[in-house]
Amino acid sequence: MLEINKIHQGDCIELMKQIDDKSVDLVIIDPPYNIKKDSWDDIEEYEKWMKKVILELQRVLKDNGTFYMFHSEMEVIADFMQWFRKETDFIFRQFIVWNKRFDGSPRKGFLDGYVVVDALRNYQQMAEYILCYTFQDETGLSKIMGNCVYPIRDYIRSEIIKAKGKIVLKEVNTVLGTATNGGGVASACLSLDKTCPAMITEEHYLILRKWLNEDLRREYEYLRREYEDLRYTFNNQGTHHSVWNYDIEKKIGHTTPKPLDLIKNIILHSSKEGQIVLDCFMGSGTVALACQNLSRRFIGIEKEEKYIKIAQKRLSQKSLLPLAEIHKGGTLSSHK
Repeated sequence: MLEINKIHQGDCIELMKQIDDKSVDLVIIDPPYNIKKDSWDDIEEYEKWMKKVILELQRVLKDNGTFYMFHSEMEVIADFMQWFRKETDFIFRQFIVWNKRFDGSPRKGFLDGYVVVDALRNYQQMAEYILCYTFQDETGLSKIMGNCVYPIRDYIRSEIIKAKGKIVLKEVNTVLGTATNGGGVASACLSLDKTCPAMITEEHYLILRKWLNEDLRREYEYLRREYEDLRYTFNNQGTHHSVWNYDIEKKIGHTTPKPLDLIKNIILHSSKEGQIVLDCFMGSGTVALACQNLSRRFIGIEKEEKYIKIAQKRLSQKSLLPLAEIHKGGTLSSHK
């Protein structure tokens, strides 16, 4: 396993082989777009190479993890999205637009100059895009049924059978005070015919517990935590929809740095304190810095030593966790 809270220098594909399966909670990558913005942004067989990267990320990401990927080239994005759907286990969650030209931005006047050029023969692109994927569907249930919801259902069923001899769903609904026709709550939560049984509520669980004379010994909070911990994390901040307004980051020795506040927003929404965030294109260290500020741990990978030195300096200036260190070896590049 690669060491935590360090930036490792080298080939991201080779170094990721040292990361354990299903050990990372959140992945945020800003890879090369292959548009020749810098020497590292010109890669032969680009899409083939990126797919190898993504398959390694799929391997190391937990079943309840989330994956964010920046890009700017729409045709490339379209190809990737088709490939994601057909060749990976990732499930599409959202297409986020990072809007750089918006009212209130101190840089809007500067960017306005690019829009009004007479010779312009297309709409000026003032945005980049972020793909968001998990391994789970909207409810977060697709990867956790066998691990959690089915055992919870089976546990409740077994205790009812022990106490009452058998399960009569209509009788359970009567006890719960819910509708006794059309299946009701009992069918939704306890029927063996349900491919996606519902998680029982605390209210209904406590009613059943009393009905069974406390034979349901497990505390509901224990069951709920087990259930929630297996779902992908989304801490709704009540602040963002699918278009995000963030100013362009000042150049800090890197061609294409991403705004620190934007990265913080991703981390706040899609991880918990103490969890591990992987960025295999670490660049000038924005993801690592955001993790330090928000009490997350990180694994960083970066090709260029000059960018690692920039990241080290940034981390040492705002150090909440140990200073990142350089680990040499390999090749490959960054876009941040």
